[in-house]
Amino acid sequence: MCAVNPIMYQYQADKLPQIQQDYEEVKGRVDKENKLPSVFDVIPTFRRIEKVPDKIENSDFVPASGLVALAVLNAPEDWRDMKSAYSQIKSKLTNKTFTPSYDYKIAQHPFSFFRGTLLHKFVNPKTSPCPKLAKWLFKNDKTLWNTRLGKAVTEKYKIDEKFIDTTIKNITHTEQNPVFINANKFITKSAFGELTARAMTRTTKIGTAVLGGLEAAHLVKEISDGENAIKSTAKSAINFVSSIAGIGYGGAIGAKYLGPVGSLIGMGLGAIAGNQVAKIID
Repeated sequence: MCAVNPIMYQYQADKLPQIQQDYEEVKGRVDKENKLPSVFDVIPTFRRIEKVPDKIENSDFVPASGLVALAVLNAPEDWRDMKSAYSQIKSKLTNKTFTPSYDYKIAQHPFSFFRGTLLHKFVNPKTSPCPKLAKWLFKNDKTLWNTRLGKAVTEKYKIDEKFIDTTIKNITHTEQNPVFINANKFITKSAFGELTARAMTRTTKIGTAVLGGLEAAHLVKEISDGENAIKSTAKSAINFVSSIAGIGYGGAIGAKYLGPVGSLIGMGLGAIAGNQVAKIID
């Protein structure tokens, strides 16, 4: 059976044959169901590229390319995270001792935009072909905790810091000159303040700026396509903030109570929660 001419009936949906109306209704439900949260969000690489097909379908090529680039860039570090989680699960099943990089229950190590990625050696001033640029990137590869916002949170929740050793190699680590990063132990009477500090320590400044740039590119595309500027800006802002916060808080909670496995699950659930929040005004 041929479908009804959409041009003829685009303003007269009530005149569509019943079978065509039923088809459109079912199709709408299926499309909505296909956008339900995916359990595969616990896999870092999948989570990074999950929105790429939709963006390509909507000709939103700049954000799509950026997300793919981030997935490729972070593939080595994502794989290490998966291996760490697998080792934790395996040790539990075989009654063997799992030795983490540090005590996740009492501290959180600062995340890096470059450490462990394909750009790891490029950002190391000692191995980079562009030492000056590498030095600048290395200096600015900090977390949101190392910003004015972090200082404001410190003052509001009266947070004291202590540092504990880890076995996580820093970007400048070499066999001749071993350099390991420290994890932050946040001391405060506020459980939410401690959780916020952990979440901010897991969120990099450069990563936030990059994701913000991709969201801005998406916003420009929507407005140029005729979307309402105010509504589109609000949607982009909510999408950006909810995604960053969801992954940060979710990962912080998971890592604190379940280590590497909890970190992956927490970030996945946080991403799902963030996406659902972003749909509020969609």
